[in-house]
Amino acid sequence: MLEVAHQPTMPDLLALPFLVAAAVAVVAGMVRGFAGFGAAMLMTPVFSALYGPEIGVSLCLMLEIVVALPLLPRAVAHVDWRRIGLLLAAAAICVPVGNLALTRIAPEPMRWAISGIVLTAVALLASGWRYHGHPRPAITAVAGGISGFLNGLSGMAGPPIAFYYLAGRESVERVRANLTTYFVFVDVATMSVFVGRGLVRWDTAVQGLFLAPAVAIGGLLGERLFPLASERFYRRLALVLLVAVAIGSLIL
Repeated sequence: MLEVAHQPTMPDLLALPFLVAAAVAVVAGMVRGFAGFGAAMLMTPVFSALYGPEIGVSLCLMLEIVVALPLLPRAVAHVDWRRIGLLLAAAAICVPVGNLALTRIAPEPMRWAISGIVLTAVALLASGWRYHGHPRPAITAVAGGISGFLNGLSGMAGPPIAFYYLAGRESVERVRANLTTYFVFVDVATMSVFVGRGLVRWDTAVQGLFLAPAVAIGGLLGERLFPLASERFYRRLALVLLVAVAIGSLIL
């Protein structure tokens, strides 16, 4: 007897959950296009509430890749590939650990830990502290490892990498370019782990396909807004996004 293959179902484009997800995707895309990070902070909690944590994180990763690809050509000229390579190598090692934690560890302690780490980083940046000189390879590897773990756990690789770059003396153009490029590769690596563990269903992929235009349009709008902002505004917005991550990890 032949088995009938499961056919992916089309999302109801007029249903309230889809309309909410599409609206959030547009806003998240604008944040990502402007700041180079922060989209997952908006999408993951909402998508997880609408569809459950595993589907929510998978959708977020798909759309993170979609929104970043059109931004990549303009970013690569400002990228420090040696540092990005070390960050990605460390992240790739730790992504499976975070993904395992997603399905094995109670979320409450993780929320408090993430919130505490992010708020400490924000306090340091807000105080005006900066790291002078070139970051050592060990510091770079630790930042990448924590980012990879958090991406596998929650789809939010942003906070440690944002802190890593914002704590330096580089221009916001270079910061944004490195963030944009890093997240393309780390999200692809994380997505491959989700697929390998069977956590991505065809229905989720179809849902992501229909949400992709919303996040892509938002990303292009955010990219257009970036040249209009000052460096001070960019850094302040980055701090606001990081604080929102810390608070959101506790209440959502």
